[in-house]
Amino acid sequence: MVDHVLRLKLALLGSAFRPGATLARTLAVIVLAIAVGSAIIVLSGAIDVRLASHRAGLVIVASSLALAVAVAPLSAGLGSALEPRRFASFPIEPRRLAVSLAAAGAVGLPGVLAAVLGIGLERAWAGTPTAGAAIVAGVLAAVAIILISQYLVAVGAQLAVSPSARRLVTGVARAVIVIALAAATTTVLAVRAGGDDDILIAIARTLANTPLGMLWAVPASALAPLLARLLGGAIMIAVLVWGWGWIVARLVEAPQRPRSAATTTGLGWFDLVPATPAGVIAARSLLYWTRDARYRAVLLALPVAPVIMMLAFAVAGAPLPPLWLVPLPVLALFLGWFAHNDVAYDHTAVWMHVAAPVPGAADRWGRCVPPLLLGVPLVLVLAPLFALWSGVDGVLPALIGVSLGLLLTGLGVASVSSAIGAYPAARPGAGPFDQPPTLGARAGWTQSLALLATLAFMAPALTAAIWGFTSPVWFAVAGIAGAATGVGMLLLGIVIGGRAFRRRAPELLDLVLRT
Repeated sequence: MVDHVLRLKLALLGSAFRPGATLARTLAVIVLAIAVGSAIIVLSGAIDVRLASHRAGLVIVASSLALAVAVAPLSAGLGSALEPRRFASFPIEPRRLAVSLAAAGAVGLPGVLAAVLGIGLERAWAGTPTAGAAIVAGVLAAVAIILISQYLVAVGAQLAVSPSARRLVTGVARAVIVIALAAATTTVLAVRAGGDDDILIAIARTLANTPLGMLWAVPASALAPLLARLLGGAIMIAVLVWGWGWIVARLVEAPQRPRSAATTTGLGWFDLVPATPAGVIAARSLLYWTRDARYRAVLLALPVAPVIMMLAFAVAGAPLPPLWLVPLPVLALFLGWFAHNDVAYDHTAVWMHVAAPVPGAADRWGRCVPPLLLGVPLVLVLAPLFALWSGVDGVLPALIGVSLGLLLTGLGVASVSSAIGAYPAARPGAGPFDQPPTLGARAGWTQSLALLATLAFMAPALTAAIWGFTSPVWFAVAGIAGAATGVGMLLLGIVIGGRAFRRRAPELLDLVLRT
């Protein structure tokens, strides 16, 4: 039975080498896997486990990469993943099927990378008194990664019941991989820079007390915690093995339950907003932001941009603690900027606004509600944490004011650009990574000008914030200037964008009808 399933898995993997776009994606994934595997081997040889920062970095990097490897099978769209329900129509004993699928999970790039991670842990601790414990921990960790990936494949297959759901599962998996790789790279750079090790040690200590980093911290532990973590790892493997057998039997033997129609009362978001044109448009925009795959993909990708920017500054030699001031303003900037083409995302539904006729200012206000409801609480909650982690005295007013200013200014600019510079967008129901065939140079100009205009209007507040590093009094000035600029630009953008929307409404409708 096992050899049949393994041959089937190899056949599925071989189908990824078909000529065309599939082959190009496969080669790109192979190159990425080789780069990650090579980096693991090289770093494991360069680690000095006598240094606390190196030990902490090992735990963080290994945990991040383990998470990326575990979700990697989902990033391929479940096309080459063997999930249990595919075998429901065959007379196969569930226990044998569970063993066969677990063995097949070790075949492929995720299984190879899991083994390389285990080897890297053993190599880093070779020649030390806990080398034997590192070998056991590495083996257990590799087995755990493979089993967890099988769980994720089984669960993901049950969630991916439609093309849009499959694309969402794939997009989430890819976003997790990107974030995990960025976190691992940032940790390596932080260790090499030799900055404040207390943060790395605190993060590693936290991970060591979770299932994600427990086994990677085994060799660095004292005798009692070492034995406790090894025992915990063995128990975790036993639970995963037992649970895998149970879930396979459940999926192949139990009939698939028909999904009953959800009973709903009322009008949802429309019951919560005022009975005004702006309120109705706000409710419809909230539905888009919570249910449309195009908006969900952006929300999942938003945290990636700050991580990449932090990584770029770290490579340039910037110290780690002040870099915590980067993510929140960047997140606010892109959250406001994303609405720069919001009208085109309506597609043919924009005819309702033209035929009503909806006041232009009401249309602009309604579309600003979702990013405001998301961005303002996010800034107010995260700003104190990032200001504390940065270690810069008096920076909190500037961080809040500048972040809110970038968000509000971005929405003000977007209110104008989505009316005068709209360009074709993916149709509703399309995949988050689909693009219309008529996308031209206008899209690049609109995107660039909207982003540059936001930064230009916020330039005085940003300059004052930079001066605050030499004289803290400027932090308060930057906070006031940023918030005032944001409110002013949002109101101005609503007025100008509203007039432009009513004047160009027929042209906007013609644009979406042609795409």
